[in-house]
Amino acid sequence: MEEQIANNIHDFCKADWLIQKAKLDINILVTTIHKKIIYPIFLDVDSLAKDINSEFDSENIAKNNFEILNGGLVVKIETNLSHGSRIGNIVLVLYFGVSFFIFFVFYKIASAKSIVEGETKAQLINDLKREEQIHKQMLKNFQKERHELFENIKVLNKKYQKDKTKAKINEEEMFEEIISLEEKLNSFIELKQKKEMEISELKSKIQKHGKKKNFKLRHNELEFIEKRFSALYKNIKMNKKALSGFLNLSDELQIKAEEIIHLLDRNPDKIIIKRKVFSGKKHRTACFEVLFSYNGRLYFKKNENNITEVLVVGTKKTQTKDIEFIHKL
Repeated sequence: MEEQIANNIHDFCKADWLIQKAKLDINILVTTIHKKIIYPIFLDVDSLAKDINSEFDSENIAKNNFEILNGGLVVKIETNLSHGSRIGNIVLVLYFGVSFFIFFVFYKIASAKSIVEGETKAQLINDLKREEQIHKQMLKNFQKERHELFENIKVLNKKYQKDKTKAKINEEEMFEEIISLEEKLNSFIELKQKKEMEISELKSKIQKHGKKKNFKLRHNELEFIEKRFSALYKNIKMNKKALSGFLNLSDELQIKAEEIIHLLDRNPDKIIIKRKVFSGKKHRTACFEVLFSYNGRLYFKKNENNITEVLVVGTKKTQTKDIEFIHKL
């Protein structure tokens, strides 16, 4: 086992590039878990003589090798990088290259960041300078406006002083004028009140005269319509209430009402009676209600001489009062 391990290690060292070309100085130690050294092999004189004198026992050797492999091996390798050696120089160059590369990367990052920050600062400085120019211009404008305002104040103050002087001169004249205007106003108010009283008196007189005139006109109309119906409709007798209600109708309703009156005089059988209404408190005389033009109402009855008497002519709005009038007959 020891010889085989030693041969493998020697073969590896001969074939490895770093050991042969770079002259890498390494120390290899192989031991068992019981700290028995397997490699390198140390031979003393007694053990060598013993091995020469003894016979080759393959069974014991195999058993010993199995125990070693079954227990496991511990390999320890140490490298001696001396100053000036090839491998030391290679490692130094490698570390230097890595360090330089890292430095170069960070330098580039910092340089780019510095350029961006420089551009940002330059832009900020330009913006601040531009704002400074704008503020300076605004300050100049404000100063100019301030000067103009002061000049306007001076002009207005002069004008105010002149107006104040004029006001003092004309103050007494204004008071006298105010007093005269108040006197004229009072006289005008008194005159207005008198005129209003006269107008109200004239209105009351006109209203009284109008009422008398309207009463006369109404009375004349009633007489005219009564004479007209008496002349046209011999079989019809018109009540005063019916004549008054007929005159209160619109022109269209008057035409429709007169058609009903004409039928009552000439063809009473064609009259369509809506309902029967009784008049009087004791005798309960039957009266009849006739519709005309949907909204109109006409009430009539037959008297002792078989003459048709028209009691009331009205509308749906006056129906309640008209029926009360019929009940009181």
